Amino acid sequence: MSDMFEKATKAAKNVGGNVFSSAKNLGNSLYNSTKEQSELASLNVQQSVIEKKLNHFYAEIGRRYVEYIEKCEGEVSFEVEDVLDQMKPELEKLEEVKVQIAEKEAQIKQNNEEKARKKAREEFDAKKAKLDKAASMEIISEEEYQEKLAAAQKKYDNYEILRKIDMQLEMGIISKEEHAEKVKNILC
Repeated sequence: MSDMFEKATKAAKNVGGNVFSSAKNLGNSLYNSTKEQSELASLNVQQSVIEKKLNHFYAEIGRRYVEYIEKCEGEVSFEVEDVLDQMKPELEKLEEVKVQIAEKEAQIKQNNEEKARKKAREEFDAKKAKLDKAASMEIISEEEYQEKLAAAQKKYDNYEILRKIDMQLEMGIISKEEHAEKVKNILC
């Protein structure tokens, strides 16, 4: 009786540990994703603020140009160097922010791709674990095991191609029927 209690306690601890670990990983993932999105939003706000400042300068240049055209008798020159000098630091900041935005977007994209790859690996590992268990319990034959494992492995190996096909469907480039056909051709 105590042996059964110990096994049940050990199983409960394992399940609890797995749940805790999964929750912790999910929490960290959500935090990192939220942090990255927040940083990107902040950069976009910075870009917007700089662009508004620049619009003020552009308006001043336009106002001066109109005055120049109205008084265009050859004696008045079109002077905007002072405005351009004021714009220069803002233009430099704008370029820096645009570079930071591009880098952050690339980082977010890379992190999302890594998460998707990790998920694909976890799905393969879970499928394999189920197949291993079914084979050990003699629920499926060795031939069925190898066949199903090969299919799961092929799906994992072709992850990138399948992801691109999914993206084509999401973007409306292909229909559901075309998607199904393409996936079938890759997995068969």
